[in-house]
Amino acid sequence: MGVFFCGAAFVILIWYVITQWYNTYMAEMILFPGPVETFERLREFFTTDYKIFGQSIVNHTKASLGRWIKGFTIAAIIGLSLGLLMGSNNKIHEFGMVPVNILQLIPGLAWYPVTILLFGLNENSAIFIIAITVISPIAINTANGLRKVPKVNLRVASMSGRSRSDTFAEVLIPFAALDILSGLRIGIANGWRMLISAEMVVGVALGLGFAIQITTGYIDYASAFACIVIICIIGLIIDKVVLEVLENYVRSKLGMEE
Repeated sequence: MGVFFCGAAFVILIWYVITQWYNTYMAEMILFPGPVETFERLREFFTTDYKIFGQSIVNHTKASLGRWIKGFTIAAIIGLSLGLLMGSNNKIHEFGMVPVNILQLIPGLAWYPVTILLFGLNENSAIFIIAITVISPIAINTANGLRKVPKVNLRVASMSGRSRSDTFAEVLIPFAALDILSGLRIGIANGWRMLISAEMVVGVALGLGFAIQITTGYIDYASAFACIVIICIIGLIIDKVVLEVLENYVRSKLGMEE
């Protein structure tokens, strides 16, 4: 944990240095918000009636989290299902990797014309972009994890009289658990980043991405930077508090950590 806070402090230090350099040598009319101004604006967000486009930062954050949860949940169900199918059969893997890789090669915002045709300018478009971006890493990591199970483990399970369902639950899934978690972790990060970008282009009027766009348009860069900090904090909480704890638990159950 100490290393984590040292890393965070280093990022803030670099930010401070860039701010001082820009404001001293490059700024003409608009100053680059530094850590002090940004965290002061954060305080105003949560302790005063400060609003962005008529909404509090809490409402913007709730809207973004709601879209992200919906998009990620849809992607996780589809991605895990595809990954389990592809990982359990060689022919299905060979066939399924083609569309999955095609999905992976298309940048999230390149789906913009597709999502506008399907859903129009509303939050369903943002949810679609999140889901379509997240499916591939989850499916690929899940399939690869299952396919890495040593054949000898499967033979031992078969010789011991385990059924296919028992082998799947007791051998394949535990062995592939870390790869599955890795896919979920990548998917969560991809989905969170894509959410913010999607909110800037699909016509939603509530959310952190929209808040960044609107405050930048109003030349309120301190508020825009404060929204970016909120995005970083939420991402770090999801990664460090939820996923890393879950991964360490799985590692300990598998005997990979003392």
